[in-house]
Amino acid sequence: MEHSLNLVGDTKHQYPTELAFTFPLLMTAILVLLPSLLMLDLSESRLYQILWGNWISPFILWFFAASAIYLLLKKRKLKQEMHTSQLMISRVIPAVLEGCPDKIASAELFRRLREGLIQIFPTANRWNILLSRCRLFLGHNAKSDDEEAEFFEREYMRASYALPRFMIWAIPILGFIGTVWGISNGIAGFSNAMTSVNSVAEVSATLKDTLPIVTRSLAAAFDTTFLALLLSIPLMLMMTWFEKVEENYIITLDEFWLYDLKPKLSARMEQTMQSSGGAQESINEELRLLAAQVGALQKTMEDLYETVFASSLTKATNPVQQK
Repeated sequence: MEHSLNLVGDTKHQYPTELAFTFPLLMTAILVLLPSLLMLDLSESRLYQILWGNWISPFILWFFAASAIYLLLKKRKLKQEMHTSQLMISRVIPAVLEGCPDKIASAELFRRLREGLIQIFPTANRWNILLSRCRLFLGHNAKSDDEEAEFFEREYMRASYALPRFMIWAIPILGFIGTVWGISNGIAGFSNAMTSVNSVAEVSATLKDTLPIVTRSLAAAFDTTFLALLLSIPLMLMMTWFEKVEENYIITLDEFWLYDLKPKLSARMEQTMQSSGGAQESINEELRLLAAQVGALQKTMEDLYETVFASSLTKATNPVQQK
């Protein structure tokens, strides 16, 4: 059956530090969002009013917690990825290149690299970037383009930060939405209270009653912006730091790949190709000799046929001449 590529999120190779956002989102919804929505207004403290005093702040806390947990889990995967590459560089690749013969097929060389890594680190990610580069390089007979591979790796890396980047953008937006909602709610309450005033004498009493409501709405409005801006700063710092670490990791791999590993793999493959090329030339030479022998035999058979035919013709004409 012919394999068809699913164009909806299905790629041939997986980026090793890619992480689904569903688990952090659901976990933080249970731990942060649901309790805050069910929580009653039991405290008048300022901290409580900032965190749970309105309906916008719990969503800001939810986005912040989901993004922070996602980045921490991604950092863990990046640490495992860097550990795997370090094992490949320090132990697996030197042992395999030293132990394998000079003339070895590319598929066999990659199999030894993969099995050597699994023996040392059984839980290693089989989509390790360095191992994937070896797979592409050996699988395409040293014709893979390093610039294209590096381009895809960096695009996958940037795409893996797309969801936390959206969350960092959305948190201040939620804060501004809370501000607009609080101000409009306060103005609407004040407008309704002043509309119900029938005399000048009632103005002072109405202001005294509605002013706490208006100020409470304005406090909630500015609290959401304050909370959003306060949480977006450490979240942005965390994401920028992790992204920089991952970028440095890819740069380090580029240096090792271009100046150390790729020349060694190319030398091994050239030796194998020269060996197979010499065997092919020997086979071609034997085929040429065989073709020459067959041609000579065909010429001999043609000469023999002409001789026999001429002899038979002579015998057939001699009796007539004798008569």
